[in-house]
Amino acid sequence: MNHKTNVPIGIAFSGGGARGIAHAGVLQYLEEIGIRPAAVSGTSAGAIAGALYAAGLSPAEILERVKVNSVFKVFNFKNLKFGLSDLSYLRQILNESIPHDDFNQLKIPFYACVTNLTTGRWEIFSTGSVADAVVASSSIPVVFHPVVINGHTYVDGGLLNNLPIEPLKEKKLKIIGININVHGHQEQFDGMFSITKRVFDLALWSNTESRFLQCDLGIDIQETYNFGIFDFDKHQELFDAGYTAARNHHDQIMQLLNSIV
Repeated sequence: MNHKTNVPIGIAFSGGGARGIAHAGVLQYLEEIGIRPAAVSGTSAGAIAGALYAAGLSPAEILERVKVNSVFKVFNFKNLKFGLSDLSYLRQILNESIPHDDFNQLKIPFYACVTNLTTGRWEIFSTGSVADAVVASSSIPVVFHPVVINGHTYVDGGLLNNLPIEPLKEKKLKIIGININVHGHQEQFDGMFSITKRVFDLALWSNTESRFLQCDLGIDIQETYNFGIFDFDKHQELFDAGYTAARNHHDQIMQLLNSIV
């Protein structure tokens, strides 16, 4: 099928560590059925996926970046000391993947959500340095050094807004929201790490749910629930989970498309 250009659909990618690889799988299926979004937004891992796609990388190329450069491994903080990393590794990969580090040079509009610790509010970056915005959006508090931009201190956008639909709504786009965050019932906890992981997941979901319900179409990639935020070596399985989830929503996707074209 030929790609449909200028389709007024925006995709919002949630954060969620290694599970963000699933976003590329969703994009792969959408491209196969001829859908390319007019704009994308994202937080944390979702911002990484969104930035690479907006820069012109295909879903397969994004997956290859994961395999070769392990781009999402920046979220593997189990062995880091307090505030050890400044995410220079992520910045290097972004600079290699996005030659022109400027939002205005991207192929489609991209919006990165960050948390401004100075003002206590979330913000959307859509101008200036893409690398600065994505690194700030991915800077998990306590684990990574915050990013200072224009005198303000920024950390992971997921702290306050893990599914940034707002800029897509402002552009009057139909919104497909992609959730990769575990929620629902859990009975067993195997030690402190398991509890910490559960707290992390619930904190993300707490500010994702209301926005997810506002999307014109929400794709909840439930298969990612079987993976942890540190399962970076499961890149192909996560990619496939996103692809399968999108394929399972084929009818809803086409209904959404037919309602606007």
